[in-house]
Amino acid sequence: MYTEAMRGVKHLLVRKTVPNGLVFVGELPFGRNGGFSPKMDHLVCFLPGTLALGATKGITKRKALETNLLTDEDIENLQLAEDLAKTCVEMYFVTSTGLAPEIAYFHIEGDTEGGPDGGNKSSKYINDIVIKPLDRHNLLRPETVESLFVLYRITEDSKYREWGWQIFQAFEKYTKVDSGGYTSLDDVTSLPPSTRDKMETFFLGETLKYLYLLFDENNTLPLDKYVFNTEAHPLPVMRSAEQASHSV
Repeated sequence: MYTEAMRGVKHLLVRKTVPNGLVFVGELPFGRNGGFSPKMDHLVCFLPGTLALGATKGITKRKALETNLLTDEDIENLQLAEDLAKTCVEMYFVTSTGLAPEIAYFHIEGDTEGGPDGGNKSSKYINDIVIKPLDRHNLLRPETVESLFVLYRITEDSKYREWGWQIFQAFEKYTKVDSGGYTSLDDVTSLPPSTRDKMETFFLGETLKYLYLLFDENNTLPLDKYVFNTEAHPLPVMRSAEQASHSV
């Protein structure tokens, strides 16, 4: 079911922006025979991590290649994971605060989406990403840093730690409250951003957990031995006696 679903996503929903070719997953709000919407919620940014896990089953890319465990489709999905993660972090870096909006729209060939940009005029992707007024809020969501954690573990590429550190610094700068805790923001494109006086519980339970794991040792909750559910609770992978004997 997973393989079939990802093939459908790649065939129908994956597009590239203009002018700079960011890869994103859009929507078909009226079904596959309706029009394509170049819209991606921050919630979709869990997908790079899922694709990477689906490709290597939690072991490193290097080990998977050395042991010939990756199919051509696995390699393609892992590349898509890295491309989507790049887009997710650019949703952060394109804004004035360095924090992502709840929803972004993208310019695509033949359908230039109208609307304001993220405010960071130094971003290479300022003309690729549109952030509409009702979508500018940030709720301290975990999906992007979740994928950065998984991709760092699997690819061993330090850029995922570097991106995660930049995101953490933006949280510290713009969402930390002097009296304690952190707050959601009304508008990530304006400085200083107005605050909501509200911290979602998933910021502690997921966002900060994944950031911690991104910088912790790789043998903490290894991804071939634990699965994280949608609320970031690690569950051990229970193997049969036969599977265990083959791995010895």
